Amino acid sequence: MKTNFEVIYDLKDTTALQDSTPSTMDNQPFAVETLLKDNTAFPDYATLEQDYFVLDGTMPELPDAPEGIPFWTSELSDSNGYFAKNPLLTILFSENHTSTGLTFHFVGDAPLQMQIRWYSLDGNMIALKSFQPDGRDYYARNLVENYGRLEIEFQRARPYRYIKLWGIDYGVIVTWGENDIKSASLVEEMDPTSNTLKINKLTFQFVDTGNEFNLANSEGLHKALQKKQHIAPYEIVDGERIYLGRYFLTTPSSQKSIAKMEATDYIGLLDDTDFTAGRVYNGELAGNILADIFAGTDIPYQVTDEVAATPLYGWLKIQTRRKALREVLFACGAAAETSRRDDVLIYKPVRLIQADIGRDRKFSTATKQDTYISEISIKFAEYTEGTEEKELVKETTYPAGLNEVKFNSPVSALRISAGEIVEAKTNYITFRLQEAAAVTIYGKQYSKQDITVTSTVPQLKAGENPKAKNFTGTLFNYSQAKVISQAILDYYQLSLILNIRYLADREQPGQWAAVENTLAGRGGYAAGIESIKTDLTGGYISTAQLRGYYKYTSDFYQTGTELYIDESVGVI
Repeated sequence: MKTNFEVIYDLKDTTALQDSTPSTMDNQPFAVETLLKDNTAFPDYATLEQDYFVLDGTMPELPDAPEGIPFWTSELSDSNGYFAKNPLLTILFSENHTSTGLTFHFVGDAPLQMQIRWYSLDGNMIALKSFQPDGRDYYARNLVENYGRLEIEFQRARPYRYIKLWGIDYGVIVTWGENDIKSASLVEEMDPTSNTLKINKLTFQFVDTGNEFNLANSEGLHKALQKKQHIAPYEIVDGERIYLGRYFLTTPSSQKSIAKMEATDYIGLLDDTDFTAGRVYNGELAGNILADIFAGTDIPYQVTDEVAATPLYGWLKIQTRRKALREVLFACGAAAETSRRDDVLIYKPVRLIQADIGRDRKFSTATKQDTYISEISIKFAEYTEGTEEKELVKETTYPAGLNEVKFNSPVSALRISAGEIVEAKTNYITFRLQEAAAVTIYGKQYSKQDITVTSTVPQLKAGENPKAKNFTGTLFNYSQAKVISQAILDYYQLSLILNIRYLADREQPGQWAAVENTLAGRGGYAAGIESIKTDLTGGYISTAQLRGYYKYTSDFYQTGTELYIDESVGVI
């Protein structure tokens, strides 16, 4: 088996495209330059440009009312490729951006000569460079930091040509392959109880011969590295590309000529922002709460109908979006999966064998018995809205302008003694003052009652002592806490822990696998995969931890060609 690893890295400014405002006076009436923000290609239409219309059926006819075209110059170049007035495309931004250059996506023939001017937000030119594009997708490399405006002037084209453009990337796509990558590993984890919301992590090192990513190089491309830049890793096995999922840069580093990148999955991104829109819920469907948690993150997600329809009760305080998601998943008995995907899948795990790990793929198997658990408790709180108004924040002097006060317990019916309320929510209030003033905040407080629900095994296992595990959640009622505590208890009865080292295929955490015993004829194991660490450059070899049970198989009798077997399962 031949394997190698490849990384496709979006070395682009992560917010420039959304922040851009393109404008021009040199566009066709049917072209809309603001569509450049969509970065969506349009067809290479047949036109009467000189020596352009190829009669092989590959060029569609230009419609009477074309749509979806961002930029198509209003003027045709002359016999020498020049324009009477050079077409100019201006792009404005509301904040600073940094990129290694710009990647242009032309339709038809690319221009022969163009000039790009970079300006600061206050209008000072900080860079100017001319380029001679040599293809439809052209990277105009020029590392510029903190620009706030671009002017792109098209100075020459082929004779009798329009310049047509469908998109601009604020950076470039970089590919590192087997000749560049020195080492790479992927850690994928999932807690089947959903008590902990795990993060998948990708780490790789590559040889940086040009010191472009050496942090000591003041002119290096590392200056354009930004958190959340997209990383698409692939393992190539016998020529087949296996997509490993979508990852995002967290920590770049370098030592001599070796650069190192550490990246996280979508779940890791949820740690970057707080969820402030939480409130007290009374039967709110999980799907609605999930929509609020993911709102504004640009993180794509899917949720199964079963999870979305789960009613939830309780309070979500101000916390990271990842922690808020954990509360929803834990209360639903659901999991969030990002392995080998371009989104987050939220679903309820099932014990269905999806992978088969035979002796022909295993190098080693180690087993051990986990601590016996006989009781699971879940503690949660019920909230009741208060009936009396109270002084929540005593008179405090606040400065003029917008002020925000956060609460460490849920409140309602907020009012203030001075100023104008901008927003009043369960967890916070924002208000505006014309001048500094003393303000008292009034409102109603929710009362809280702590409840603990317990599930216990009917009978202790022989030779074992009682042992309890305690959990806390914030979105339960009694019946749901009982369901989840029993499910967790059932899971912990699977006390056989397997640690295996094997040739990886398409296994991923959350799946159940049939694991063949190292000893032939001694049955095997059925187990759920909790974690996988894969060496992506050392032969695609994984080390996995699983929890499950031993399958006993015995041959009773054989008559002719018929084999009768009995299979029972047990926990050892």
